[in-house]
Amino acid sequence: MFSEAALVLVGDELLSGRTRDVNLHRFSGLLAEMGLPVVLAKVVRDVPQEISDAVKNSLADERVVIITGGMGPTDDDLTVQAVAEAFDLRLVRSVAAEKMVRKKQQEYGLGMPVSALKQADIPEGAQPVLNPAGIAPGIVLPVHEGVVICMPGVPRESAALLMPCLQAAGVQPRRPEKVRFIRTWGLKENSLFDALGYLAEKNNVIPAFLPSPGRVDIKVSGVGADGFLSDVVDKLGKRIYSALRDETLEEVLGRKLMSAGFTLATAESCTGGGIGRGITAVPGASRWYAGGVIAYSNQLKTRLLGVKENTLDLYGAVSEQTALEMVRGARRLTGADCSLSVTGIAGPGGSVEGKPVGTVWTAVSCGETENAFLWRLGGDRESIREGACARALGTLFELLS
Repeated sequence: MFSEAALVLVGDELLSGRTRDVNLHRFSGLLAEMGLPVVLAKVVRDVPQEISDAVKNSLADERVVIITGGMGPTDDDLTVQAVAEAFDLRLVRSVAAEKMVRKKQQEYGLGMPVSALKQADIPEGAQPVLNPAGIAPGIVLPVHEGVVICMPGVPRESAALLMPCLQAAGVQPRRPEKVRFIRTWGLKENSLFDALGYLAEKNNVIPAFLPSPGRVDIKVSGVGADGFLSDVVDKLGKRIYSALRDETLEEVLGRKLMSAGFTLATAESCTGGGIGRGITAVPGASRWYAGGVIAYSNQLKTRLLGVKENTLDLYGAVSEQTALEMVRGARRLTGADCSLSVTGIAGPGGSVEGKPVGTVWTAVSCGETENAFLWRLGGDRESIREGACARALGTLFELLS
């Protein structure tokens, strides 16, 4: 029975920054749900000795070691050879693997170059697994009381191979300790930690705080998790938008708008369409999102949204008055029931006296209610922009809740 997992990610491109790894994030979540928590992860270069060392050092009894990358037909694809050498095994031509490679080459109309058959050479004692999304088979190699699984590094291929390889390895999903989540908006990680510390002690849990710009997830498990989360809900109220790990603020907001029979419009300046992008990532958003305006210049704020030139002269583009006139203009222009606006200084330049970088005004209008909010955000330009998006959406969520 396997009880835990380790990941070895192979590729110079991962360490140079040319390629962003997604396998660690995806696999860690999936394996945890199966009761196989990832206890170790390593990224190594395309160097055979480094790959061999990483695999040997990652293996332990009752552990699944998953290796991604370096599985292709070219000379710089070295993972399979390195794994064989790690355990003093020969590479052998697998009849089953060769059939898989030939079948896939034919399906893709690639002919049958000799180099492609390199992908049919696997360590002796290993089992090939048909790749549903590519050519190179997955490889399952039992070693002592553990197992080593090799898969291509291409995310769509590794995602398609993960479950078939685990099944071939005889991995039986275990009932993991139930993990609970709460997703919050507009609160900072350190503020949450300070505010919720006594509730964690009261319920004898150690929560994890998982921050992203403008949003923080709280993850907790154990006997006291339910009591802790109940206390947190009472304390944070409408700053909590979901208790589901993968549910977005945009999805929750869309349901609330549809339930109320409302449509939404947006008017954005410093976020440059970020709010609209997040909204339109939700399937079916056209049922409740009318559209938006990116009014980056003062001229477009005036021409499209009706912001008065006198308002801009007296208060500036980043002000309560401008945010409110933007939000009114968005409703007037689109006929939507509700609207959001955001205007701010994302930096690194652009600050003026009394308005440092990170100064953001958001406004919300829905029915007869209209409010504006001042935020002081930190971080780099992108963090400020993302944080502004979350706060604009959050204010409407709070209004509708």
